[in-house]
Amino acid sequence: MKKEAIVLRNGTLIDGTGVRPIPDVTIEIVKGRFRAITQQETSSRIRNENVQDIDLRGLTILPGMIHAHAHTSFKWVQGQPLHGYHKEYLSACLREGITTVRDEGMTTDATIDDVILHTNQLDSPVFPRVLTSGKVFTAPGGYGGQAPIGVASVEEARVKVREVLAQGVHFIKTALEDGYDPSTFGLPKLNQELLQAICQEAAKNGAHVSAHVTSSRNLQILADAGINDAAHMVYDRLDDSLIRQMVEQNIRIVPTLTVLQMFQDKFGAPLLQQGLDNVRRFVLAGGEIGLGDDFVEEESPWYRLGMPWEEIRLLGEAGLTPMQIIVAATFTGAKISNVSHELGTIEPGKRADLFVVEGDPLSDIGNLRNVRLVMKDGQIVFS
Repeated sequence: MKKEAIVLRNGTLIDGTGVRPIPDVTIEIVKGRFRAITQQETSSRIRNENVQDIDLRGLTILPGMIHAHAHTSFKWVQGQPLHGYHKEYLSACLREGITTVRDEGMTTDATIDDVILHTNQLDSPVFPRVLTSGKVFTAPGGYGGQAPIGVASVEEARVKVREVLAQGVHFIKTALEDGYDPSTFGLPKLNQELLQAICQEAAKNGAHVSAHVTSSRNLQILADAGINDAAHMVYDRLDDSLIRQMVEQNIRIVPTLTVLQMFQDKFGAPLLQQGLDNVRRFVLAGGEIGLGDDFVEEESPWYRLGMPWEEIRLLGEAGLTPMQIIVAATFTGAKISNVSHELGTIEPGKRADLFVVEGDPLSDIGNLRNVRLVMKDGQIVFS
């Protein structure tokens, strides 16, 4: 018989908000949502229901994590187009506690209808939920994969934003790129007016705009246009004045420091130290960051299936504490993904996404590897 409710008892809760852990907690989960979170025995009402009771004594409970920058579908893998989702990667993410993946855009010439069809087919307990942007908005002939959405007028930009949101994408992705290899040098770029139109139309329709950007000069243009997050930490110095502006405007960053580490290791590009310094100063100034490594395909030692451990290591190297990294991967990831009303923290009323680990991840972030249970929408998907 399927249980109507689940009660988790005696675990230590790190709820995602950054407050101190709560020991000996009892969490009631009913119809896929958190109902009550207490440090005392549950009410007689919950005891009278058909309840699955789970003792988590000695274990730590955390919100399901959010990978805020991955590429998991309609992309190029070892020179070949992937038509659909990288399901092995998604399954590995879920097993390791990532219950939501934000897919930062398709790069093949497939249609948005294709990606929405495949996304809807992932509505299964064996995969994380996937939030997708579909194609990249750019200037005609600009940076953004094989067949991006090129817009040349304000009206066209507004119409295209409405169209793709109506098709089912979850957020808008744009790009402002001067070029970082011979194939991208000198490509056309969107101007300020078009970027503002994209951001304004997305906001009118309740959607966020994420921007591919690698230089502070272009990030300034994007911040002025009204983006919600930068999809990378810039490779040059992030000025203090721009940091202050981004903090004031609640513009967040997914640093993808793994990319900088990979470029440095493979090509000798001295980018990492500046990226680490930018992250450190951004966070010290009150800026919020998410967790994501721009996963395209597994390439050891930088990328792996599942939890982005190299990114976590690099965030620690930038000076973030384990608690700051956990908040980045949960509450801030939900803000970046525009789902903080439903996900990112363990609070009454929110969707019951969580995972349970052995050991204290605040004393050693590596204890996040010791996964004992994963729950998505109130269903135990791994134990």
